[in-house]
Order: sequence, then structure tokens, then C-alpha cells
Amino acid sequence: MDLGLKDKRAIVTGGSRGIGFQAARRFLEEGARVLICARGEEGLSAAREELEDESGGEVVSIQADTSLEGGAEKIVEAAVDAFGGVDILVNNAGEMSSGRFKVLADEGLQTQLDTKLFGFIRMIRAAVPHMREGGWGRIVNMIGGAGKDPDPYMFGSGMTNAALLNLTKSLSTEFGEEGINVNAVCPGWVDTDLWRRNAEGLAEEVGAENEEEARRRAARKNALNRFGRPEELADAIAFLCSERASYITGVSLNLDGGRLKSLW
Repeated sequence: MDLGLKDKRAIVTGGSRGIGFQAARRFLEEGARVLICARGEEGLSAAREELEDESGGEVVSIQADTSLEGGAEKIVEAAVDAFGGVDILVNNAGEMSSGRFKVLADEGLQTQLDTKLFGFIRMIRAAVPHMREGGWGRIVNMIGGAGKDPDPYMFGSGMTNAALLNLTKSLSTEFGEEGINVNAVCPGWVDTDLWRRNAEGLAEEVGAENEEEARRRAARKNALNRFGRPEELADAIAFLCSERASYITGVSLNLDGGRLKSLW
């Protein structure tokens, strides 16, 4: 299936590894031009070189922090300088704050809000004027299942993600008549560095003796009884950003192997 992404100009935040890296790879395979960004310089240049060598496509990388004032503008300006505009934005940069209410400090919640909620807003605010110029745009917000299914262990992430679900739905209505589709992807457990950084806390939460046991218990909560792969998330992101998804907007797609059991 031709996704109609050839020569589209995409920004993927948090694009140096994990889901963001695989999404950038998928866009390049479809002929898009891609800018990846990350907060840390370590791994960013290596990621760009790997993507460039594999695809032969046009890849730009820039170090920037969307949680800081000016970070989003820096990223979008770099994309416009390199490609002449922006058609696609994948908001993937973020934090996952685990732990119950008693351990959630104000600083931790503020980091969550600055990185994800305000970071996503800043990127959208900077990118949308360029999408309006072309009368076409795709925005995909990477959010998380805790926004739909409150979990005391994911207290901070759940509040942040619920706000982002509201943002996604609201903006899909606001931008719809301008040809800009806004959707969300809500991952479950995916085999990334983010999981590994939270594995110790999860093991303690579920009473597991080690990380491997915690992983097995977490996997059993979904219908497929396994973790997702970043590549599987990337395929869905690419589809939502494509011409094939022209009538899909305001959707929050659960990519969790069947973990959430609600009907909606």
C-alpha cells in the first residue's frame, strides 16, 4: 500500500531511539524527509547516520528540549530551513512518571507537565502555521494508556496523559476544516529504554522478585501476552500520518496488545 508520504516533511521529537527512531525509519522508507530531535546529544548523531545509511533518504538532526521556551521554535525553524516547510509532527518526546501519590513530588509532576503537556503544545503551536500554508497536515501525539485507565501507580503520567487526550480531541475539531488531522497513539508496555528505566519500580509494585518476572506479569495483562515492539508502533504512526488516513481525526488509538478492556 502506498501511504502517499513521498516528499512529505516530518518532525519526530524524541527521535534518537525507541518508538521515535522507528517512526523516523518508517517515514524514510516511504520517501518522506525527516528531522529528528532529542534533548541529549549522545546518540542523536549516530541515529541520524544510521537512518541516513539505511534509507539513503534526507535526515536532519538537532539537539533541542521542547520543555524549554524556544525549544520548539528551534526545531521547527530547522525543519523549515532544511525542507522548506512542515507537513507532519510526531510528538514523541516525553517522560513516564511512575509511583503512587505518596512519592509524587511537585517537581516530578512539573517535569511531566513541562515535558509532555507543554512540550506538545509548544511543538503544535510552532508547526501548525506551516501546515496551514500547504492546507495539509498530520499531528500524532504519543500519549499512553494511563490517560484512559487511571492507575494509582501511574498517577503523574495518568493526569498528564488525560490532559493530552483532551488536547488531541479539541484540536482535531479546531484544525479539521484546515486539512490538519490530529490523532493520538496510546501505547501499552513496549520494549524500549523507557520500560527498562521503570522496571525496578514496577517489580516492587507488583511484588515481583526481579525484572523478568515483572515483565511477565505486565505482559499477561494484555490479550497478546507480550510486550509491543517499537516497529509495531511506528507502522501505526506512519499510517495515521498518511493519505490513507485522510478521514481519521480526533482518534486515540490503543496500541497495547489488548490491555485496555473498555469498549471505547
